Amino acid sequence: MSYSQDEQLLKKILESIITSTPGLKHAIIIDETGITLLSQSKFQFSDENESVEKIGAIGGAVFSAGEEQGQLLGYGGIKLQITEYDKGMLYGIKTGKGILCLATDTNVQMGFIRATLKKWAPKISKILTRYLQTDQEGINEELKELFKTDGLGF
Repeated sequence: MSYSQDEQLLKKILESIITSTPGLKHAIIIDETGITLLSQSKFQFSDENESVEKIGAIGGAVFSAGEEQGQLLGYGGIKLQITEYDKGMLYGIKTGKGILCLATDTNVQMGFIRATLKKWAPKISKILTRYLQTDQEGINEELKELFKTDGLGF
């Protein structure tokens, strides 16, 4: 499959997730560093200081901290992380080389959200592995082109 086909599949999955139940606000796929790769939202942000990228970065940091905590306690890796705030919840699940984050209202059905995350994580993981590999190949080609001899001896 091509890069664009993988991207389209991931977008369709996010669309399916975000429309699956009331209370879901944002579905975000981030890489392991917290950079947002793709997202789908039901709502636009009213505050210019808020963004999907910030949610993704925070979700990645919270997930990474939780992984470290699990290792320190001898619990192993995270299967699913749920962070409950006063006005919403943030869910995260590992998807191979990335993390699927869902931002929700507080009154969502947690069992349904858990089932949704567990249903889609393996599928996203498989696609994301190809998607990021294709991306890396493109970056490698661009770097080769950038450092190619230009005839001036540089």
